[in-house]
Amino acid sequence: MRTNSLRFKMLSYLSGSMVVLVFSLCLIMVITLKLQGIADQRFKNEYFLQEVQGRLLEIQQPLQGYLTSWSSSSLSKLLFLTETLSESIPKDRPVPADQSGLTNREIYFLVDAYLGQINKTISQKRGRKVNEYTDSYDELSRMYEYLTGKIDEASLGGFRIQLAEYGDFLEMFRRIQVYNLLLILVTVAFIYALLLQMLEKATRPMYGLSTMAIRLSDGDFDFPDIDLRSFDEVNRVANAFNTMKNSIRHYIDELKHQKEIEQQVLSERVRNLKMEELLKRMELYTMQARMNPHFLFNTLNTGVQLAILEDADNTAEFMENLASLFRYNIRENKFFVPLRHEIDGLSSYFKILGIRFPRKLNLSLKVDESLLDEYSCPAMIIQPLVENSVLHAFGDPERMGAIEVDVHLEGTILVIAVKDDGIGMPEDQVRRLLVPLNHDYRASSKVMGLENVIQRCYFFYPNEKDVVSIDSGKGIGTKIVLRIHTEVEPCIEP
Repeated sequence: MRTNSLRFKMLSYLSGSMVVLVFSLCLIMVITLKLQGIADQRFKNEYFLQEVQGRLLEIQQPLQGYLTSWSSSSLSKLLFLTETLSESIPKDRPVPADQSGLTNREIYFLVDAYLGQINKTISQKRGRKVNEYTDSYDELSRMYEYLTGKIDEASLGGFRIQLAEYGDFLEMFRRIQVYNLLLILVTVAFIYALLLQMLEKATRPMYGLSTMAIRLSDGDFDFPDIDLRSFDEVNRVANAFNTMKNSIRHYIDELKHQKEIEQQVLSERVRNLKMEELLKRMELYTMQARMNPHFLFNTLNTGVQLAILEDADNTAEFMENLASLFRYNIRENKFFVPLRHEIDGLSSYFKILGIRFPRKLNLSLKVDESLLDEYSCPAMIIQPLVENSVLHAFGDPERMGAIEVDVHLEGTILVIAVKDDGIGMPEDQVRRLLVPLNHDYRASSKVMGLENVIQRCYFFYPNEKDVVSIDSGKGIGTKIVLRIHTEVEPCIEP
């Protein structure tokens, strides 16, 4: 394995860090065990005295059992317990200098005397010397009471000594904890320094590469090749980067040569697109200019009839609204107009229809006044829808018909809905109306009224599939909804 590779360096730093960490943990464990040993040593004497006292207590039951019932099992247990207790007592008993040691030495001799008295009592029992072993048992009881009291006294004295030394022990324990904490902090700092060194050596060259990559992405190829001295893997990346930069520079030179040739082709395509755009505009102008003359003829006939049958005031009102509507139709020769202009023209048209069909039509207009000056819509887009309902929706001349126009905002979509309760349209007719016309249809084909509105919406918003919808059926009326996306620019502007 190469010693300058990133993998080798990472393994080396990781191994060194692990060694230092394991050594620190082992050192902390050794110090902790040593502290535990000191604590155990300080309480070792008390543990031993409590063990002796427990064995003396265990001896009492088999002793009483043997003296009262000649039980061989009690004798066996008694001999075993006395032998065990005798072996646990130290045989080497030098005279100590401290009072605690002297008390322990006295207890050891008392235990020897007590065990000797037990052996004497057992011998008297075997010899059937009732009075003698009875007196010996009484002596054993006194010795047991004195011995246990002496052990309690020694334990209490040891506890007092340990209590006096407890403060020193706690101070030593605190110092060891501080040393352990310092050792951990030093170990963590050392490992952190190793990691920082490795990261610096690994990331510094990569930062240089990223800076050069940004210059390359900005189109700046006029800089020398990168010369980095780092890990083998990083050096290979730098060499690959230099090769890529030189290849891209050569490729760009070739693209510049081809661009001059392609520019001519693109210019030709732009001219073709402009011609197609012009064709669309001509088609829109043609479609917008095609208006149904029946409306003009019918309204003029109605005006003549009113002039004959009624007073001049009604005729004047009718002709005033008709003139207002004509002025709007002539004035609004733009593709898009403010919504207020469209609603004003529709209001004049409603008044004319109210005079023309006073007992056959119930007209309703719902529009939020705050929308009139805020939004725009294609010119002459609502009146043809109403006119389509007037001309085709009501077959029974005696039947009262209703036409409702509703203009509101749904989020960013301006919704224009025209609804009637007439005879409705067949499903196949609805499908035919909602098919966008292409540029190959015959110039003599009629694109009038409702179809005119639909096709203009498709021209303005070719990518919005829901710009026009028709909900209709025989006998259930017709509802035409136009959805103008206010945040979407129309493909052809006026």
